[in-house]
Amino acid sequence: MKKILKTMLKILKWIGIVILGLIIILLIVRCVGKLYYKRTPDGGINETMYVDINGTKQWISIYGQDKDNPVLLYLHGGPCYPTVGLDWSIFRKLSADYTVVEWDQRGCGHNYPDYKEEKPITAELMISDGKAMTDYLCDYLHKDKITLYGHSWGSLFAANLALDYPNKYDALIVSSLVVDESLSRQRFKEYMLEQSTDDPEIHAAAEKFDPEKGLRAQEDTYLKLAYSAYSYSDNIFSVSDENMYKAIFFNPYCTLAEEYRLLMGTSDYDKYIEEVLLGGDIYGDGICSQIPISQRTEYEMPFYLIEGSKDHGVSNMVEVAADYYETVNAPDKEMICVDGGHGSPMLRCNQLAEFIHRIAEKQKSR
Repeated sequence: MKKILKTMLKILKWIGIVILGLIIILLIVRCVGKLYYKRTPDGGINETMYVDINGTKQWISIYGQDKDNPVLLYLHGGPCYPTVGLDWSIFRKLSADYTVVEWDQRGCGHNYPDYKEEKPITAELMISDGKAMTDYLCDYLHKDKITLYGHSWGSLFAANLALDYPNKYDALIVSSLVVDESLSRQRFKEYMLEQSTDDPEIHAAAEKFDPEKGLRAQEDTYLKLAYSAYSYSDNIFSVSDENMYKAIFFNPYCTLAEEYRLLMGTSDYDKYIEEVLLGGDIYGDGICSQIPISQRTEYEMPFYLIEGSKDHGVSNMVEVAADYYETVNAPDKEMICVDGGHGSPMLRCNQLAEFIHRIAEKQKSR
């Protein structure tokens, strides 16, 4: 019996040594990879910093292959859900044409916990932050204007900035466009009713859904529809043109703890986002409904839209975005669709890069 115990202990000891060795190797590989991606291209830029914006500090990264290239400021979605944990590698595909700035908006992402907020954000405050960040980047990177790219909530944010301050932006690029909460919710209800004619349970939920109510007030009904067979969701690991496992593991801008918080969330962080930044409304009903653009269609700069063909979210129906695009007046405009849902305009990053390269070439000739 003692011999068996000794043998088992030896086996466990060696298993532990092997596991520890593998962990050390992985950490070394990660450190080497992070150092590789932290390199600054010859003649380019690769920086991270906290910027003083309207009384608080807000994190940005700046990456480009040529400092003389135009600047593209990316506005993430949510509200309050930065995606630098995944999409830094996607934006490097754009870095031959643009110096790309990723920004963790007020109080979230890298700004938590050191620069967290004490009260809910508002659309007015975010627009003010966007203008201040734009002014900072124009000054720091010596540009008269910059290009805006916004995804999801960031698309609504970007569109309002472009409409309010047209002299500061040379082009507007938006994906998974949020146009108007009330319009989108009505179309969402219609879509779910159409899709579920042979599905009594989901059809009943669609009939019950009230487009005029907030999502929190009818959460069970909304979630039943949102997670039904008729609501497409992208698998980021299988849909993306980039290897998302590699993007997470070698992310030069995040520690493993930050990656976990950004991608998986923690109880403290999730509670803070919902109760403080979003004022108790995790669905962001308030801030998104404050600044619809359905009646604002006159743009003084080119307007470019990329949509997922299966994007049927309650706030971002692709049909609403396409209808809005038809009403837009701009010096130039173009819309493309890619296969997939809400995240596909980012995840299909080879098509995104081709689209944005074409935009950059147009801008050179303007």
